[in-house]
Amino acid sequence: MEGSSKQIIALVLCLRAFPDIALGQIRDGVLGHPWGTPVAAVVEPLKLHSPQFEDNLILYSTGIREIGGAAIDQCNLEFVDGRLAGVIVSTRGEQSSGRLLALLKEGYGAGTRRNPKAWTWRIGETHVSYDLDSFGDAYAYWYSMRLQK
Repeated sequence: MEGSSKQIIALVLCLRAFPDIALGQIRDGVLGHPWGTPVAAVVEPLKLHSPQFEDNLILYSTGIREIGGAAIDQCNLEFVDGRLAGVIVSTRGEQSSGRLLALLKEGYGAGTRRNPKAWTWRIGETHVSYDLDSFGDAYAYWYSMRLQK
């Protein structure tokens, strides 16, 4: 009986930790990499490729295909002066788009509904916008207001 009690306790602890793991995937950065993370620290783990340069901004495509249970169609990261400053994500289909919206609401609260298919959040230095199109595809952009100046 003692062994099964330990297993139940371990399962409960894992289930309690899961929301924090999912929120850490989008909260003030992406996949555990907070705003200001140097580009060199995420090239390999986030599979950065195809850089596009504009003044002090570099936009990278990534190998990210899932965030917090939402299937990601495309994910790009913005770096200002070599530091993580923004995340641009698109999803396809209502299920993935809905999961991304739920994840954003879990991480940032209810937000401000701009219209029936668009929300924004401003929490600390992070600004987030989410837009859903008529096909069920979504576009989300979250960034550091401090680093984007």
